[in-house]
Amino acid sequence: MYKHILVTVDGSKSSDQALTKAVDLAKHYNSALLISHVIDVRSFPTMAGPHHGDLWSQYNKTAEDLLEKSKKEAETAGLKQVQTILRNGNPRFEVPDKMTKEYDIDLLIVGESGRNAAERMIIGSVTEACMRRSPCDVLTVKNETNATLYRSILVAVDGSEQAEHALATAVEMANIHQAKLTIAHVSEWGTFSKDIAFYQHSYVAEAQKESENMLKKYKQQAESQGLKDVQTILRSGNPRLEVPRVLTVENNCDLLITAETGQHAVSRFFTGSVAESAVRRSPCDVITVRKT
Repeated sequence: MYKHILVTVDGSKSSDQALTKAVDLAKHYNSALLISHVIDVRSFPTMAGPHHGDLWSQYNKTAEDLLEKSKKEAETAGLKQVQTILRNGNPRFEVPDKMTKEYDIDLLIVGESGRNAAERMIIGSVTEACMRRSPCDVLTVKNETNATLYRSILVAVDGSEQAEHALATAVEMANIHQAKLTIAHVSEWGTFSKDIAFYQHSYVAEAQKESENMLKKYKQQAESQGLKDVQTILRSGNPRLEVPRVLTVENNCDLLITAETGQHAVSRFFTGSVAESAVRRSPCDVITVRKT
């Protein structure tokens, strides 16, 4: 499914979990694994001084040791195709904008968060930058569950072309992992411009029927590809809360799959996309699928 997997490490617990998941998935898919670390030059002292060279050497040595340790962990687990990458720069650009393209990556794996909480609060985490900027699928690791043990997958759909790509990924992964698949749609009926007293009843009924037909079609597609007992869920509410916080818990999911974007660009601008909310709020692993 995925042939070239890139994982970023920084020595934090979160990145350790991402590495473990990357190794497991690379074994499962027989993929090449690239392990990367970017020395964030913005945090390095810029003033020249008698100890400047020593500090830089220490930074590099620590990074090289981290990558070597990570590579040994992967090889000990049985991987044959393991490569390390050490770069200097801004990890929010080096990882999603450059490395993914240079190495033809089709899955980028990142931890939920890194080391610098204060900086994340101000300018955003590397994780969020990867989710927004990467041209390939992005897996955000939220827990330590073995990657080969995905047993309950939830995919969020809205009828858009992007969501259908997410559905295709979810079906393929459910087949590979022999997992239960749940297809969910959350309608924001209360926010529609037609939601006026005179039209409300008929419009909501029409929207609900369209959503039911969409889910029925997706269920048939999934089952035609070999899946059994595919579940569908139709809810009304705020999908940015309902999908990651409620449905993942109610269905005991260990993997949530969403599209990078959905139908409503204006709504995403003001309130954030379901994908972004999933990365922030979901208790389980999240794959953000890019259109291929």
